[in-house]
Amino acid sequence: MSTVGEVFMTVVAPVVGMTLANVMFFSGVPAMLRCKRDGALGDMNPAPFPVVLANCVGWMGYAILAQDFFVFFGAAPGSIIGLFFTIVGYGLTPHGSDMRIYLEKVVSLLAVALVAVTFYVGFLARRLFADDPEGTHERSVMGLFCNAVLVLYYSSPLSTIKTVLVEKNAKTLYAPTCAANAVNGLAWATYGLALGDFYLVAPNAVGAALGVAQLLLIRIFPTSAECASVGVFEAVAGTSSASEDSDDRSDTDDSCDARDEEAARGD
Repeated sequence: MSTVGEVFMTVVAPVVGMTLANVMFFSGVPAMLRCKRDGALGDMNPAPFPVVLANCVGWMGYAILAQDFFVFFGAAPGSIIGLFFTIVGYGLTPHGSDMRIYLEKVVSLLAVALVAVTFYVGFLARRLFADDPEGTHERSVMGLFCNAVLVLYYSSPLSTIKTVLVEKNAKTLYAPTCAANAVNGLAWATYGLALGDFYLVAPNAVGAALGVAQLLLIRIFPTSAECASVGVFEAVAGTSSASEDSDDRSDTDDSCDARDEEAARGD
């Protein structure tokens, strides 16, 4: 590998991935602060928050075992944001609601899994695999855990893709976010290839593929400018800023749907 290529794969790619990851994590903070101020989640879905937290904590553990600063600082801010989102999101869900019960179950299960993996990697693995001074087994266990959590994380974009295909309408997809996901996944997958690290390559390659698939769906099922603006607001803000605006957007969504149906009939 040439010096330029090596620098790109081992320095530029992870820096791009780390930067994009943190930008995407922090982009949702204003919307969550608005929800906290209003005392209601509105349209924001808190279900992914515990998964984001567990995913970032897992990658922090993996980074410590691998002594990789790029991976650590690509995940550390996300763990803080994920914890904040999880606490606030849980606090804003109605008492006794299905969502609150779901969050309690997911947080409990992920916490138990994290404790079990940490105990095994920190204590048992070193005794059971004493002939592995480089800690390859510990990294493998933590890498498998991170990839398992990502299966839950990727269920959301897969569900969105299914909805777009069924409804033949991509108004729920936000192109800049999809593009950022694709580039972020590609950057980390490139870094993983340079290191020969399958646990970095596999999930990020899947993430990049999902981002590209969503961009293709936006191209195949374009929406009108007005519909796109509504989609951008919902994607960036993640929630309603006021109840009266919700009714206005609902009317806009209906008009967008009608317009899309007319366009489909025209085709």
